[in-house]
Amino acid sequence: MTPSLESLLGVLVRNEVAFVVVGGVAVGAHGFARMTLDVDLVPDPDRGNVERLVTALSQMGATIPAGARFDPARHAAPLRRGQNATLTTDHGGLDIVQHLEGVPPYEQLRDQAVSTQVGEVPVLVCSLGHLRTMKTVAGRPQDLADLARLPETD
Repeated sequence: MTPSLESLLGVLVRNEVAFVVVGGVAVGAHGFARMTLDVDLVPDPDRGNVERLVTALSQMGATIPAGARFDPARHAAPLRRGQNATLTTDHGGLDIVQHLEGVPPYEQLRDQAVSTQVGEVPVLVCSLGHLRTMKTVAGRPQDLADLARLPETD
């Protein structure tokens, strides 16, 4: 985990954003450390939580794929409607996953999540079972490589 990704997670935690980490950071938390340049997370869809997420994105200097600075007045509506977002921040990449085939909803992820520390930042990481399912459904070469290295069970 790079210090900048740790700081990205720290901004979210300080803003009391509820989320579960998935993707490459979760792979590392389950015992197979590999290079990752972004954080993938599933946020609690509660409106208040999404507003805290929007505030955190502004604090992180987030930019949208077109390179424009994240402007809550212009760019937050899709997040509020439950859409996914891929952003770049001053701390690294951030993929916000709200609806994606193979990714369980926040509540299911949270109920089976594992509490861990990423550096000094306390976070919830998806369970190994959920991670293996998500990697299987995604089926990209990196996902299949991750599956081969992850333990079968917790």
